Amino acid sequence: MEEPEITIYDVITKKKETTKKADTKLIMKAYNLANSKHEGQKRSSR
Repeated sequence: MEEPEITIYDVITKKKETTKKADTKLIMKAYNLANSKHEGQKRSSR
């Protein structure tokens, strides 16, 4: 059974539910930096 893909928007939505002052700009900045540094990488199957 395959798990559903979680998007950055899912993460931000969940953070907003649990934290009054979620810094969404900082979350997106961190996501974009990580995404650019790991571009093209794929997780190998076991």
